[in-house]
Amino acid sequence: MTTAHRRTAAASSDRITRTLALTNQSGGAGKTTSAVNIGACAADLGYTALVIDADAQCDASAALGYDNPDGNPNQATLYDVLTGAAKLQDSVVPAMAGPVGEDGTKTIPNLFVALGSSNLEEAEQLLAPKTGREFWLRTQIDKVRNTYDLILIDCPGNLGLIVVNAIVAADDVVACVKPGWKELRALTRMESKIDDIRETFTAMGASAELANILIVDCPTTRNQGAIYDDSQQQARETYEELVLPTVRRSPRIPEAYAAQQVLRYYDPVTENPSKLTPATAMSATDDYYLVAQALGFTRR
Repeated sequence: MTTAHRRTAAASSDRITRTLALTNQSGGAGKTTSAVNIGACAADLGYTALVIDADAQCDASAALGYDNPDGNPNQATLYDVLTGAAKLQDSVVPAMAGPVGEDGTKTIPNLFVALGSSNLEEAEQLLAPKTGREFWLRTQIDKVRNTYDLILIDCPGNLGLIVVNAIVAADDVVACVKPGWKELRALTRMESKIDDIRETFTAMGASAELANILIVDCPTTRNQGAIYDDSQQQARETYEELVLPTVRRSPRIPEAYAAQQVLRYYDPVTENPSKLTPATAMSATDDYYLVAQALGFTRR
């Protein structure tokens, strides 16, 4: 199925799950912020979304209300799934707008998170001896695929076995990058790695490609950094339609993370996201709605 066909399917009334791996070979590239906010916007637009927190830092879990996933012995995490002690669905909990258990915190309708674990630091050693080690995550996702319209895998900032698993499991890969020549040059290496993984495992059903590039933390005026503006333009010239609507630099993003809320709850500027255009977007919240819709998740 081509990327265009997947987007059409995502926008239809029938559930044909789309799985996206959000990657970058380094940390601090906006993967977690993008995963939770794209998921939250898609959920608000009528889709059932799951964020899989595959990073030992557990930032996606924290952003969705669970700042210590390992602290509840009665709740499974992705590490338990990796060791075979639990199934993926056992690690899934409702996403929250605020710290879980605190007054005022509420469930985010249609959005769920598969909790991460700091123990995922051991993932490389645990996966290495497994038969079919590159297909562990895909096998788990296949068991829940029909439950969700959108599955977003928040990858760690490397190209290790967890990331290989995510790419093999995904329909498409979204590279999250900050503007800048060094960051955008790294896309070439990332694209080559994704192509290698697809070609190696294509006979076993792997089909993901670098389908989109999401540039985050973008200055809103040229005087904030001409080089960043120029690098964005270069990315558009090189990758053309693969480049998604950009996400602006905003103090609301770290503030929302500190409050353990997605942007549409922390900074709910948009009254009717379906009518947004790049010209009318006024906040990072708006930008993520535009990203979700560009991925094919328009109002149901």
